[in-house]
Amino acid sequence: MSSPLHIGLLLCHTFEPILEQVGGLNYPAIFRKQFLAIDHNIRFTDFKAYAGELPNNVDQCDVWLINGSPAGVYEDIEWIHQLSDFIKQLDKVQKPTFGICFGHQLMAQVLGGKVALSRKGWGIGASHNKVVGHASFMQPKAAMINVMVFHQDQVEQLPKGAKVLASSDFCPNYMVQYSPHMLSIQGHPEFNTQMVEGVLSAPSFDDRPTVRAQGMANSAGTPDTRLLFQWIVNFYHQATSLVKAD
Repeated sequence: MSSPLHIGLLLCHTFEPILEQVGGLNYPAIFRKQFLAIDHNIRFTDFKAYAGELPNNVDQCDVWLINGSPAGVYEDIEWIHQLSDFIKQLDKVQKPTFGICFGHQLMAQVLGGKVALSRKGWGIGASHNKVVGHASFMQPKAAMINVMVFHQDQVEQLPKGAKVLASSDFCPNYMVQYSPHMLSIQGHPEFNTQMVEGVLSAPSFDDRPTVRAQGMANSAGTPDTRLLFQWIVNFYHQATSLVKAD
């Protein structure tokens, strides 16, 4: 039987004004809700990485999650540099780590890949990606995954040895495993239609009516939320057992 997990949430943004409009949950609570629906024994500790708050050491939690942010991973911002250094430490000691959107891009960049503003434009709303690679934690199996997205930047060059697990024409490097303990996805498994529409309703999109309209039109549907969180939990348990075996 697997030991209870202790997840460290490395928060790169909290989206608080938007979340207040669509149900009042804070961002850590959204992650807790989804993870606990899969495994009620999971514990959590939050770190405001965006405010320079990082763990004292990599062993403070069993596994780690890096969430999304409006910032670009290539920006010269101190907290991004600090978080990048922490990811290097996590990789060095093989700590299981999962990245979402900004977290996906930052992990790819830190591990040797390249991230850039995509010439394809915005990816907003429902995103259907074909499963093109298999890993044993991807149970139950699926041929396609639908996860909400909200991004302009993309991982355009993978680190050496990285394996693409899910892909589309719009976002070829959508879900990537870098090693047995490092995994990330461009989409937001925690997002639903209301959250996407909440972001689009923010004042920052008032001067981008076309982007807002396209995003609203593409945000309907039911994402594969439970499936993705099951995969993440499976990955954490598997990667943790590999580290213990070493």
